[in-house]
Amino acid sequence: ALDFDDMIAAVNGAYASKQAASYGLFDNDGDMALNFGFSGFRRGSYDFYKTDWKYLNDATTRGLDNEIDGVMIPAGTTTVYDQMLGSNIRRPFLHVRYRASETEDRKMKSWITGSVGGAYTSDLDVMRVNFLSERCLVTQAANNFVLFKGA
Repeated sequence: ALDFDDMIAAVNGAYASKQAASYGLFDNDGDMALNFGFSGFRRGSYDFYKTDWKYLNDATTRGLDNEIDGVMIPAGTTTVYDQMLGSNIRRPFLHVRYRASETEDRKMKSWITGSVGGAYTSDLDVMRVNFLSERCLVTQAANNFVLFKGA
């Protein structure tokens, strides 16, 4: 994440020189501490924002594998054809889809087992609350995404 901040800070023409650096339009001086930790920037008509992705930082997931350094994900929506509706709809480039049918919704399904609270599914004097959620991450128009790979 700091490599990205350094790259954006280097866009300033005199980033390496303290004396010639641009300190903005305010009454700043060369002895003041500058914050080069960027949360986003604009290039032309495109806005870019950055955040750490825990999936790539966690050693138990992909964080231990140095093959992927980052992902650029487009904001906004894209038009796709929905076979269920029979028409075009707008969906985000990256969104979560939940399993559902006419009789059951798995966004957050819950049920009680045991013999307490009216469940009566066993002879045990317990009440167990079960939760189930089935979801997937949908990537639409994947050719608009950028994958940063390590060396």
